[in-house]
Amino acid sequence: MVENSTFKSLIGSEVKINRGGHDAITGKLIGVHSNYVALSSEDGAVYVNTTHVKSISQSPNQKSSGTNGSITTHIKASSFNALLHELRHNFVKINRGGPEKLEGIISDVTSDHAIVIINNELIRVPLFHIKSVTVGLKSRGNKNGNKSRNTNGNAKSGGNKSSKSNRSGNRTNRSDRSNRSQRSDRSHRSSSSGNRDRGSQGFNFWTPPFFS
Repeated sequence: MVENSTFKSLIGSEVKINRGGHDAITGKLIGVHSNYVALSSEDGAVYVNTTHVKSISQSPNQKSSGTNGSITTHIKASSFNALLHELRHNFVKINRGGPEKLEGIISDVTSDHAIVIINNELIRVPLFHIKSVTVGLKSRGNKNGNKSRNTNGNAKSGGNKSSKSNRSGNRTNRSDRSNRSQRSDRSHRSSSSGNRDRGSQGFNFWTPPFFS
């Protein structure tokens, strides 16, 4: 376990906690407390239980690494357990990887375990096995939401096009019906006129002789 004095001497620096594997974390050290430290990383704010820290080293290219310094504030609590209490009802990632990694909402924290909600299931995680907690993860739900909005927007656009097409088709149908009606009327008038002419030609008017 690394002493707090060592952590404090590196505040503001880009550091790497642990050398490799799932427990390795790289970020800017922004806070040192009784039994946990806070880092600003690309994933968000990472709170590391110092009980599980085996080594810490300063990044040699910290000046060129600007992606890890976006977070400047963090939660200040009296202990790692108190920190977990502060994180209740927040979506977090517990541990960095491997079979012990969990992503869910912290529902409650007791003296020996944390209750995490994952897909409507309550998971009890012993506090001793929580090596780190990451807060401020980029939400996958937003991406899906954007896709959904884009999809809905496309559907609306398609629906508008379809509506315009339907209105155009309706106007065309009405125009066709009007043309057919006009042609029928003209044909009917022409037929009636023809019948009258033929009727007039078919009658022979008889003139009675005059008697003198």
